[in-house]
Amino acid sequence: MKAHHSYIIPCGLFLFAICLFIRYHIGRRRFNRRGIGGLQQFSSYGKAVIITFLERLVLFIGNCCGLAGLGLLAVAGFDCIKF
Repeated sequence: MKAHHSYIIPCGLFLFAICLFIRYHIGRRRFNRRGIGGLQQFSSYGKAVIITFLERLVLFIGNCCGLAGLGLLAVAGFDCIKF
């Protein structure tokens, strides 16, 4: 059973890194779209709706990856504790 435990920590770290990468890039894109008034600027309403929806979807997936990664790291941590 120890052979399966060697994959838990790297997978957890990888999923958490994916979460951080996605959150960074979406945040950077949103920051670069902001104008002088602080609002995001789009060239058309359609692009605003589509881009906002896709960013929310990808951000949700990234957050799920982060929670899964933290869960895997928690499982690995609890396995190391001897009661």
